[in-house]
Amino acid sequence: MAPAPASFHDEKVCVMDASGCLGSTLVQRLLQRGYTVHAAVQRHGDLKFDGIAAANEKEKLKIFHADPFDYQSIVDALKGCSGLFYAFEPPEDQPTYDLWEAVSKTLAEKTAWALAMDRGINMVSINGGLLMGPHLSIDNPYLKGAAEMYECGTFVTVDLNFLVDAHICVFEDVSSYGRYLCFNHVINRHEDALQLARLLTPSAPSPAHR
Repeated sequence: MAPAPASFHDEKVCVMDASGCLGSTLVQRLLQRGYTVHAAVQRHGDLKFDGIAAANEKEKLKIFHADPFDYQSIVDALKGCSGLFYAFEPPEDQPTYDLWEAVSKTLAEKTAWALAMDRGINMVSINGGLLMGPHLSIDNPYLKGAAEMYECGTFVTVDLNFLVDAHICVFEDVSSYGRYLCFNHVINRHEDALQLARLLTPSAPSPAHR
């Protein structure tokens, strides 16, 4: 859980992509903690920050359209920021993104680590379990290895708020470094697996009890 809200009146951070479930929640939580937030979104995203009510929070929110293939748009979004939260999520209307994200994720992280070490950037990577939230579906690429992970006792999930707090904790703790596995629930019981299955396929009939 993130520490109690502190004052970060002069600190700017960037959240990219801020239009997804994780990114938009990160934006709201960072604003509540006093940060000025550059919310970078891709043009496919529908930006919604329903939780932002306070006038001072709205004043601290700056919206940027950042195209991953447009270097200058990324530079503009990052200008003046002391930190970057990268929270890309595949757009729901382009299912092929799921495949490419899974294929490229390891390579992209290795490249990012190499660049960070070469340029003296303090980088932290948070690898979350299956993200539980309103957009969870049976098509989530994490579920492709669910059976094997369940058998090995390594099938883990993470609540959205828990994952958001983890991101903020490692940013505010200057000693944080490296890769972190983030989860707050292990699915290792038959009852847990059934509960998740019902959540993913609510129309499926419940198993008969003897």
